[in-house]
Order: sequence, then C-alpha cells, then structure tokens
Amino acid sequence: MTSIRTAGRSFTSAVRTGVTGRCRSSCARSATTRLRQARTSAVVIAALALGALLLAAMGLFGVVSNGVIRRRHELAVRLAVGADHGRILRLVLGEGALLVGIGVLIGVPGIYAASGLIRGVLVGISPSDPATLAAVALGLGLVTMAACYLPARRVLGLDPAQSLRQE
Repeated sequence: MTSIRTAGRSFTSAVRTGVTGRCRSSCARSATTRLRQARTSAVVIAALALGALLLAAMGLFGVVSNGVIRRRHELAVRLAVGADHGRILRLVLGEGALLVGIGVLIGVPGIYAASGLIRGVLVGISPSDPATLAAVALGLGLVTMAACYLPARRVLGLDPAQSLRQE
C-alpha cells in the first residue's frame, strides 16, 4: 500500500511539474505575443500621430504664409510708419495662435464625444485625462509657434519701400 501511495505521489508531482512547465512556457509565449502586438500597434499609432502633427503644421504654415502674403502691403505700411519687429512678429504669431485656439476649443469636446471609440486603444490612461489634454494642447501650441515663426521672419525681412512700390 505504501508503494502505491509513493508511486501515486511521484506520478502526481511529475504531472504537476510537467503541466506547470508547459503552462509557463505557453503562458510566456502568449504574453510575449500579446506584448509584441501591443508594441507594434503603439508604434503604428505613434507614427500616424506624428504624421498627423506634421500635416497640421504644414497646413498651418500654408495658411499663415498665405495670410502674410495677402497682408504684405499692410505689414509693409506698419513697418514703414515705425512698428517694431516684435509687434509684427506678435501679430503674425497671434494669428496662428488664434487658429490653434479655435481648433483646441472644437477638439476638446470632440475628444469627450469620441472617448468611447478610443478608450480601447489607450492603455493606462483615460481619454479625458486633463494632464494629457493640457500636454497635447501645449505641444500643439509649440508646433504652431514654430510653423508661424517662419512666415513672420520672412515678413520682417521685407524692405517696406520696395514692398509698397510693388503694389
């Protein structure tokens, strides 16, 4: 009887060890596959977000450049009558900041409305997290200032007299 018990115990421990070993390797493979998929989707989403940010910056650059070209005569008059470069720079940057401010005012309620759709993609953060929304708005503000700075610098390089003669 004791030999049957001993054999049963050794068999049970062998089965447990084998099942545990197989389960561990199977679970590890499953976890690695899931992590790889999550990492890949995070990289794809980050690449798409960066592309969207670049497209937004290029679009904003185009809009502000067009506005500067259309207002070249007005800005040349301002420079001719003594407006300092800082004021002209603030004027052009303010135009871009106004556009982004309107976009943020439209976008934030849009995020709250679409939070159910993007909740599954986000891991460890809420779609309506105020700190994240503030960081994104700050990042957009920095990209806006960079995109608007080039047209503003270009208008400051104009010779007011030559610009007024062209009109």
